[in-house]
Amino acid sequence: MAYFGTCPRCNQTLHTNIMSGNIKAGGLAVCSKCGWYESHSQAKARVKAENETIGIMTGFALTLLLVAAHMISWGGHSFTAPVLKLAQWTGTLSSEGYDELAQVCVDLGKLPCARTAYIENFRKYRSPEPLAKLARLQVRNQETAAAMVTFSTYIKNGGRDGEAALIYGQLLEQAGQDAEALQSLELSISARPENLPIAATGAIVRILMKQGRYDEARERIENFHASAGNAKGYLNTELAQIEQAIKLYKPTAKAQARR
Repeated sequence: MAYFGTCPRCNQTLHTNIMSGNIKAGGLAVCSKCGWYESHSQAKARVKAENETIGIMTGFALTLLLVAAHMISWGGHSFTAPVLKLAQWTGTLSSEGYDELAQVCVDLGKLPCARTAYIENFRKYRSPEPLAKLARLQVRNQETAAAMVTFSTYIKNGGRDGEAALIYGQLLEQAGQDAEALQSLELSISARPENLPIAATGAIVRILMKQGRYDEARERIENFHASAGNAKGYLNTELAQIEQAIKLYKPTAKAQARR
């Protein structure tokens, strides 16, 4: 026997007895004190109600589990993220919304989610700026090859952010692509005329020195020093190295000329 409830006649505890009637293997409810028992129709109604209650409780438990999983997955963005994702799925998300969604994904370490948001933003609204943000994310995640491809796509689609061009130029320099690096570094300088281009000029000078173009490198530093009052405090070590290299180079050049 299994516990069921109380008798409607004497309020005694009821049990279901399978031997008294096979109502989906649950049996009829019987009272051992007064002899009351339920009819088959009552038993069927009870079983139906029990199954509905079990279904509701199961559904409620699953809902709680899904909500808990969602809260764990999205943390403090649990309310914002579903709205943004719904707009993304329905194709109504604005460019600003894509940026917000990407940032939410970045905050939670969901890098594939952020990557998808940036790319969809670019493809839908044709602004190259999401590509610059994606490339910076790839750099931070040490995805250098992917970042270079993204930066290249950014520049080809009209991107002119000076900082992005600087980072791309530095990556190209590290990869030994000096000609492309010089172009990107020059773009970085022209895109930010109000800034003192210390990093970009330093990178250009390094490349020129590596290529043996010392006169050009010296001229570059001299022009940089003349561009602002505080510029003379930078690149002096490089200038001294260039002067030394030129002194060593010129006698050799003169000797070769005599021959």
